Amino acid sequence: MTKKEKIEKFLETVAEDDGSWLKEAQYRKENRYWLRKSQRIAIRVLTTLRERGMQQKELAERMGVSPQQISKIVKGNENLTLQTISKLEQILGITLFEIPEYKTEMEVPIQRNKILEYTSVEGANFKTRMVWSRVKKQTWKKPTKREELYSKTG
Repeated sequence: MTKKEKIEKFLETVAEDDGSWLKEAQYRKENRYWLRKSQRIAIRVLTTLRERGMQQKELAERMGVSPQQISKIVKGNENLTLQTISKLEQILGITLFEIPEYKTEMEVPIQRNKILEYTSVEGANFKTRMVWSRVKKQTWKKPTKREELYSKTG
């Protein structure tokens, strides 16, 4: 094959290309964050299946999905729902996602010498971090019945 024939063959190949590879590359770039997580899940699922001697078909039956769906999951290109992730975790006995404990930070107004100040209160346990409004020097506002009941029930 001569150089001219090679160039013509190359140009024919390029002319037939519809640009789908460019669209796929753009898709992967735009969705990189969740695709990487999906790939890590796929590796974890495949490793667990291998450790337990379990087939993809058996996992599909237990999850109530088709074997093709499991195949998509283990390829690492599937955008999984929380329901699917939860089923995988339950059936395989693994943790794929762990949600950190919720903590709050809020500002509670304190009245000192008739000037309103704000104090930051951290933590989810509001009962133990409650700050009462200061009305007069060394005098604290009496808790309401609801606040008393809340502190007793805990």
